[in-house]
Amino acid sequence: MKIPVYRSVFTKMILALSVSFLVIISGSFLYIYASVRDSLKEKTDSEKIQNFSQLEHNIDMLGKEVELISRRLISETALTDLVFGVGEENSREVILKADLFREMEKVFTEYTYVESICFYNSEDLTLIADKEQNILMNGRDSRGRFYEEQIADNGYGAGNGVKWYGGYTNGDFKIKALQNEGRKKINYITACRPVYWGSHTAWLVININLDYFTDIYNSPDKENIQLSMTYIIDERGKTVSHLDKSVIGEEKGTQYIRSKSEGPYTFEEGNQQILCYPLHLSGWTMVNETPLSVILKDIKDIQIVFRIAVIAVAALSIFFTVFWVRYITRPLSDTVEAMKCMENGMLGITLVQKTKGRDEIGLLVSQFNQMSQKIRQLVEENTRMEENKREMEIKMLKSQMNPHFLYNTLNTIKWMAIMKGEDSIVDCTSALGDLLQPLYRDNRTFWSLENEKNYIISFGKIMNYRYGEKVALQIDINEELYGAEIPKFVLQPIAENAFLYGVSEKEEITVITISGWREEGDLLLRISDNGEGLEETKLVQLRESLHESLNESRETNHIGISNVHQRIQLLYGPGYGLEIDSIKERGFCVTMRLAFDKP
Repeated sequence: MKIPVYRSVFTKMILALSVSFLVIISGSFLYIYASVRDSLKEKTDSEKIQNFSQLEHNIDMLGKEVELISRRLISETALTDLVFGVGEENSREVILKADLFREMEKVFTEYTYVESICFYNSEDLTLIADKEQNILMNGRDSRGRFYEEQIADNGYGAGNGVKWYGGYTNGDFKIKALQNEGRKKINYITACRPVYWGSHTAWLVININLDYFTDIYNSPDKENIQLSMTYIIDERGKTVSHLDKSVIGEEKGTQYIRSKSEGPYTFEEGNQQILCYPLHLSGWTMVNETPLSVILKDIKDIQIVFRIAVIAVAALSIFFTVFWVRYITRPLSDTVEAMKCMENGMLGITLVQKTKGRDEIGLLVSQFNQMSQKIRQLVEENTRMEENKREMEIKMLKSQMNPHFLYNTLNTIKWMAIMKGEDSIVDCTSALGDLLQPLYRDNRTFWSLENEKNYIISFGKIMNYRYGEKVALQIDINEELYGAEIPKFVLQPIAENAFLYGVSEKEEITVITISGWREEGDLLLRISDNGEGLEETKLVQLRESLHESLNESRETNHIGISNVHQRIQLLYGPGYGLEIDSIKERGFCVTMRLAFDKP
C-alpha cells in the first residue's frame, strides 16, 4: 500500500522544520524590530527631555526678566502713589501718570518683546501703554475681558508674585482707541502682579508678544532634534501658546497636565508620541506631539532588509530542509520497502547501513537486519520442527501397540495362570494390568493423589517380583491429602529410579519410603531410600541436569528425574520442581514441590 504524500513522514518533517524556521526567524525579526523601535522611542524621549530642559531654562530666564520689569515699575514712586489715587483734578496725579508712562516707554525701548503694560487700581483708574500710544481711562466698564476674568472674578487677584496667563489678545483689554483705529490683532502671553499699599491694591499687567514667547521653545536654531509640534498648556489644560494661533484656547485632557513633582511623561495617542514636560512657569506644561513615522523613519530600511532576509533564509531553509530530511529519511524509506518485500515472502532481506549504527536511524537499520535474519531462522527452524514432528508421528504410529489388545492378552495369561494354580503369575499380571489400564482408559492430565498412590503400589508389586524380599515399599501419606490433584504418573519415574539404583548389594533390605505433607499452599512429596546413594560429584551433575532441556541433557541414568522436574515446572512455574539430596552409602532422597491446588 502506497502512503499518500500528505501522510508521509518526509512531508511532515519538511512542514514541521519549515514552519519552525519561519516562526523562529519571524519571531526574531519582530523581537529585534520591537527592541529597535523601543530603543528609538526611548532615545527620542531622552533627547527631547534634554532639549526641553534647555528650553525650560530659556522660558525661566524670560520669566525672571518680566519679574525684574515688574519690580522696576513697582519701585517707581509714581506707580505706588497711584495705587490708592490722589484725585482727578490733582496736578500731582497728572505728574505721577506722566512719570509712569515715561517709565513704561523705557521698558518698551529696552525690552522689545513687551507689547503693552496695563495698570489697574481699586479706584477705577486704568493706565494702558503700548509702543504707539498711552491711554488713560477711568471707570470699570472699559477695563476689558482680561480684567473681568482674571482680576475681578478671582477676588481682585489676591496673592503675591507674578501670575502668568495665556489666550488673550490686545482686543481683550477693551481699549476703545485701539479698537476704533482697527489695529492688527496681537496675541499675548500675560504676566499679572498685584501691588499692595496699605489696604489698597493695584494690578500691574505686562503683555508679552506671543510670537516671541513661542519662538523661545519652537525656534529651529534652539532645537537639537526634530519636533513635529510643541506647544504649552496652562494648569487647567487650556492651550496658551501654539504656532497655530487658531487652536489657542482649546482644552486638552487631564493626561496632558503634569506637575513638577510628577516629572515628564510620555504616552502614545493614535499615531503620535506625546511628551508632557512640566514647567516652573505657573504650573504650565510643555507638550510635544511627534508622529511615530518621524521617530521610526530610520528603521524603515531595517524593515526592508529584514523582510528580504526572512524571504532568503526561508527559501534556503526549505531547500536545505528538503535535502537534509531526504537524506535522513532515506534509510526509513528503504526499511519500509524492505518490510513490504518481507510481507510478500522475501525473508532474510537486509539493508546496507550507511550510518554504521552511530545514530538512531543506523540502530533501527541494524535491528531490522537482525530481526529479518532472526525471522528467517525461526521460520526455518519451525519448518524443521514440523518435519521432525511428522516423522515422529509416523514412527509412533508404526510402533504403537493397541493397549486394549495388550490388556486382553494379559487377562488371557492371567486366566491360564489361575487354571494352573500359579498365584504369583496371577498377582503380577493383575498388577501389570492395573498399570496399563490408566494409559488407555483415562486421558486426564491430573488425577488424585490417592490414584497416584494406588498406581505406585501396583508398580511396587511388579518390582518386588523382580527384586524379591530385598526391597520394601512404604507409603506414609495422611489420608487428608488424598484429594489433592497432581499430575499423572509423577511419582512412578522417581520410584522406578529408587528400585533400579537404590537397591543395595548388601544383605540388608532396601526400604523405599514415600511421604507427603502440606506446607502453606504447596504439597510436598518425598521419595527416599536407604540404598547406595551418590558421590558428591555425581550428585552435582544430577542437580545440574535438572535445568537442561531434553535436547541438551547429557547422558545419565536418571533421565526420568530430569523429565519429571521439567514437566512440573512447565505446569506450575519455576518455583516448583524437584530437590535432590544424597550421601554416599546412606541413601538417596528426592523432594517434590507441587501446588496444592491444580493450576
